[in-house]
Amino acid sequence: MVAYENIVLAAVSVFALALTVIAVLAWRRTKDGHLLFLAGAFVLFFFKGVLLTVALFQGWSDLALLVVVSGVFDLGILGSFWAFTLRR
Repeated sequence: MVAYENIVLAAVSVFALALTVIAVLAWRRTKDGHLLFLAGAFVLFFFKGVLLTVALFQGWSDLALLVVVSGVFDLGILGSFWAFTLRR
């Protein structure tokens, strides 16, 4: 039986990687520096998905550490989105 969390984390990681590639291609075409912040946010999403996948397969039992690490990634992602959308 396949665990649903495996499928969800794999989908998040693949989707984040695809969005990263699209953002980098858009940056190469337009040379708009704000797109690099967007690509950075998607890269952080990808790394967060990979980290959670590794934690899932290694059976991490320290849930508090996993929440803190995930929160740090979320802060970086939100900061990148802020830089992309609101900063001028």
